[in-house]
Amino acid sequence: MKMKKIGILFFIVGLTASCTNVKESKEYRELQAQRDSLLQQSAGTEVEAAEMMAVISEVEENFAKIREAEKYISTQSAQGGEMNQPTLDKVNENFKMINEILQRNKKQLDELNRKYSGSNKEIASLKNTINRLNDEMKESSSRLVELQNQLAQKDEQIIRLSQDIASLAVESEQQTATIREQDRSLHTAYYVFGTSGELKDQKILSGGFLQQTRVLQDTFNKDYFLKIDVREVTEIPLYASKGKLWSTHPEGTYELVKGSDGNLTFRITDTQRFWSLTKYLIIEVN
Repeated sequence: MKMKKIGILFFIVGLTASCTNVKESKEYRELQAQRDSLLQQSAGTEVEAAEMMAVISEVEENFAKIREAEKYISTQSAQGGEMNQPTLDKVNENFKMINEILQRNKKQLDELNRKYSGSNKEIASLKNTINRLNDEMKESSSRLVELQNQLAQKDEQIIRLSQDIASLAVESEQQTATIREQDRSLHTAYYVFGTSGELKDQKILSGGFLQQTRVLQDTFNKDYFLKIDVREVTEIPLYASKGKLWSTHPEGTYELVKGSDGNLTFRITDTQRFWSLTKYLIIEVN
């Protein structure tokens, strides 16, 4: 969609430039500025996606190394008898390498989650990949705990690593919980509708006789609002024949639809843009 807009702007700028004495016009300069802005936004998105993909590629390579090391440890653990010292040393080396790689992957995944949750752009394919890597991080930590239990039965030297692995497993669980909370927070919004009197009672609106009505953003009762997931809620029945929007949202991202019973439904037509300015929706009805 963004490339389509850029193409249209190039066409209009080119067409405008072909006319006589228009390069200095206000319209021509505005079109050029819009074209340059769209080009810059497109380039920024590509750079951000490329950086995230580079980190994802490295994390996936690290997981491949972990799987190879796990295979060796599991094979040695399954064999009968006591391990000789060279084998035990190699098992310990693989064990430590896995632990180090998991720590490194954890830091990189933390950074990926931070970048994605702080982005204004929805990159669905990257989101799915990041979620998959988070799941693999959790699974790898769990597998290490199982291997540690097996190896502890064969040689007491492995027990020294148990505390580090258990700690990593706990951190992985905490990280997963944090990611879920960030995801919920990122897609949470709040709405309220009511009469002028009701909204003023809750200090959401102010004004009255000879005073202009306005929104009291700093003092309104937030507990009066209903919480929603913006990915799931795009229509809100108002149970009234008239409604007025008081919160600030971009034009063209919503509409008031009257049903067969004469009552209105507030419909959000562009979810991402609609909630870009505020997470609070305020509607007066009567």
